Amino acid sequence: MNASDLQKKLSDSAENGPTDRLAKIAVASLMNARLDSVVTADQGATIARDVLKAWLASEAALPTLERHVEWLVDELKKERRPLGELTDSSMKAALREVLGRPVSPDRKLVLTLIDRKPMRELVRQLLTDALLDFGKRASAPVAGMARGLGSLARMAGESVKARSGGLGSLVGAVSGEVERQLEKRTVEFVESALGGIFGKIADAISDPKRAHEAAELRLAMFEGVLELTPTQLARELMNADVPGGAKTLRDGLKRWAASEQSAQLMKDSLEKVGEREGAKSVKDLLNDFGIADAVEAHLVQFLKVEMLRVFGGDAFGGWLSDVMTE
Repeated sequence: MNASDLQKKLSDSAENGPTDRLAKIAVASLMNARLDSVVTADQGATIARDVLKAWLASEAALPTLERHVEWLVDELKKERRPLGELTDSSMKAALREVLGRPVSPDRKLVLTLIDRKPMRELVRQLLTDALLDFGKRASAPVAGMARGLGSLARMAGESVKARSGGLGSLVGAVSGEVERQLEKRTVEFVESALGGIFGKIADAISDPKRAHEAAELRLAMFEGVLELTPTQLARELMNADVPGGAKTLRDGLKRWAASEQSAQLMKDSLEKVGEREGAKSVKDLLNDFGIADAVEAHLVQFLKVEMLRVFGGDAFGGWLSDVMTE
């Protein structure tokens, strides 16, 4: 058999043909191999780090990201229907069921997440503004009385002013002092109340008795998401400056990837996985998830298509001819 005949035979795409059987042999070999023989912790860490560093150093990364974001924004702008209409009903039902499950997270965990300085500053400002506004509204009748007394003082003339020491000035001073006291007491109250407020929020989220209320809150937020339209999401993407944020993230990752800490972390992580799963075959690991047969079938098909593309090319024909004549 010459090289041309062999290439023609290998280019046969029939079921159980030479290339089909070869693809099955190759995939079966991979599926039966131990995980730690496919890639070691050192190899995996080196590959992961080198790939990450290569991408971070690439000048094409950010322009490519910008191009994809622009394409996504353009596609989102074309759709005016809310996400609820675009989402499959069975998927929505499943998500509602998951979000509606009563969950009670640990109180300390909740406080760790929400009781942060920026959040405290935000809550402090909101409470202060609300209480000051309420105080000013509640004191409006007093302010009206003060304005009335001021008018009466002006009508009384210079003699009354001389005797009283200036009734209008007295009323203004009283009004100003009331406002100062209001602001001072409001600030003091808010400062003392902040700890209790965050504690009550944590109680509301972590109390098993209120788990159903938390579930209702998650469901309400989910329904709000379903009411959003892709056009709204497109506007938010444009406002978010994704390329600018990506550049900042890339610069940080570049510094981290160049450090010895990153190499050690990747190696340690892969070693832990190897200790737990390394003795298993690839097929055993996939069987743990119930997907071994599906993955194997798709790998065979994918590999077969790629092999047929290679075998049918002129480059392979020339290589095969050279090998057979050596």
